[in-house]
Amino acid sequence: MKNKGLALGLTLSMLVCTSSFSVESKDEAAPQPVARTKPADPISELRNQDSAFSLVIEAFRQIQGRIIQNDYEARIKAANALDDLKTRRRVIVLAGQERELRAQKLYHQIGNLNLTYDHTRADDLRVANINVDVPVHVDTGRAARTLMDFVFVAPAAPDNNGEIKATTVPAKNHLLDKMPDPVE
Repeated sequence: MKNKGLALGLTLSMLVCTSSFSVESKDEAAPQPVARTKPADPISELRNQDSAFSLVIEAFRQIQGRIIQNDYEARIKAANALDDLKTRRRVIVLAGQERELRAQKLYHQIGNLNLTYDHTRADDLRVANINVDVPVHVDTGRAARTLMDFVFVAPAAPDNNGEIKATTVPAKNHLLDKMPDPVE
């Protein structure tokens, strides 16, 4: 499961990060970069950072939420296989408590990340010498909707030639928008 979480995180990081592509052509000269005549608008850059942070923090929350939920469901399944009713009930209660504590820890970590982002953004405002108050606009709701449109590229089973092909998997199969109620 740790590898799946890592792969998901790396995939999301790659999707969120800005990429540049180059086209190689043998017939024409490669396009030369155009000198920027006007510096980028620092306020729009801050808003872009807010959007990117929204996606990253929401992806982190959803992936970690999925991991917590999968672990909880595995513990419940294992508990249901126990013969002793008293032990089974105790394990189910402990699994629920563990899930709750892990969810609290996750939201505490997200709070710390948000606070760190707020401080870093204030430093960015100061360094950019922006005298206008630009409020932080981290919209995790919009980010959650955006993430559900993503697809993950995952390896598929090798074909007859032994080549490993890729398949796409909808993000909603791996992300967890909200923590479901415990199943007792």
